[in-house]
Amino acid sequence: MRLQDRVAIVTGSGSGIRKTMVKRFTEEGASVVIADINQEAVDTVVRELKEAGRTALGFKVDVTNRSELKELMKTTASKFGRIDILVNNAGVTRNRPFQTMNGEDWDFVLRVDLKGVFYCVQAVAEYMINQRYGKIVNISSTLGTGTTPGVGSGTYNYAAAKAGVIQLTKTLARELGPHGINVNCVAPGNVGKSTFHSTRTPQEMEKHLALRRSLTVLNRTGTLEEIANAVLFLVSDESSFISGQLLCVDGGRTDRM
Repeated sequence: MRLQDRVAIVTGSGSGIRKTMVKRFTEEGASVVIADINQEAVDTVVRELKEAGRTALGFKVDVTNRSELKELMKTTASKFGRIDILVNNAGVTRNRPFQTMNGEDWDFVLRVDLKGVFYCVQAVAEYMINQRYGKIVNISSTLGTGTTPGVGSGTYNYAAAKAGVIQLTKTLARELGPHGINVNCVAPGNVGKSTFHSTRTPQEMEKHLALRRSLTVLNRTGTLEEIANAVLFLVSDESSFISGQLLCVDGGRTDRM
């Protein structure tokens, strides 16, 4: 198994890509800590994993709260004896048209999606430094790499935060590399309709998905498993000589930006 006896913390792991990710980690032998601000979502995923015979622990945490993050790391290390993997996946959106984007929504998204990543790495670093081993993967987005007409309208705050995550990954890789810690970034592209939280009608949704498919050289959207498998590769020892890199899992969409 690729993650046998590894201990992984995944933030924002209540649903969608996150849920698929923790499932894959446990299938590969990892013990997983699911950290999310939504206690109900945490409990649901932990219950499902335990019913499948996996090792999982749930923790309600706000990634912008340093005290809560400190307790998360302390509890995980106490329970499992080490922390090998951190996936920074917690994220929010507050989309608004350009002229009506306000400071509150701008700051909220930057605080969770960018500052939260930095705080999580700060909190886990001492444990990984002490054991001279660690794998950190930050989840960005293809919206952090460029723009496409008709896609991402109103996501000014989100795109800025995700672009920041990419550069933050590079600086953290340089900082933590001498301590045996790999830091990389995954930018998911278009994934199937299960990840769209929208009020679109079925006809509108199909039109939207057709546009997204047309933006990839593979002419399709991705799957949750494809994103999860990319992250799995980066947290495994198969990627031991990779750090500071951005992996776009987008069907070739970035080639058209």
